[in-house]
Amino acid sequence: MNDDATASRSFHVCDRVFFWTGRRSYGYGVIREIKHGRALIDPEPHAHKGSDFWIFAPGSKRLNYWGPRDFGVRFSQLNTPPNPWHQNN
Repeated sequence: MNDDATASRSFHVCDRVFFWTGRRSYGYGVIREIKHGRALIDPEPHAHKGSDFWIFAPGSKRLNYWGPRDFGVRFSQLNTPPNPWHQNN
């Protein structure tokens, strides 16, 4: 069993966690959903938005996208020190 599968048992929907991504997003948030081996996070307002945050033009049919919120993060990236140079995120 891999580390993320083991770690996933430690986290549940509605848990408040510290998250980070390899693209310099980090901060605290609440797990909204666990899907496909990742935790989808609702980041708190003061969380830092890194390069995995995309803003689309006003009037665009596409909504702003943020990796932790819309794609999720691995369980190994929850409640651990940030490592923004982590490979294969």
